[in-house]
Amino acid sequence: MKIKALRMFSHYHLGTVSQGETRVVKKEIGEALVKLHLAEEVGPEKTEPAKAEVPPSRAKTGGKSGNKRGTDDADKDAPEG
Repeated sequence: MKIKALRMFSHYHLGTVSQGETRVVKKEIGEALVKLHLAEEVGPEKTEPAKAEVPPSRAKTGGKSGNKRGTDDADKDAPEG
């Protein structure tokens, strides 16, 4: 069941739900929230399925592993400590 919160509330299983937020919940939970006037049932929305955009694969460059102390013989003659 899909619901839309009419006001902000907190639920044991759902956590905090903000006003206007839509969620898919179990039928029992949704019916109880509607009876308490905390949410309203939302019909299924007909939207076009979003096409998954896959970024082109490329080799990773850079990163955080470059030129650390004591690597690549950067401080070969320097004393440690």
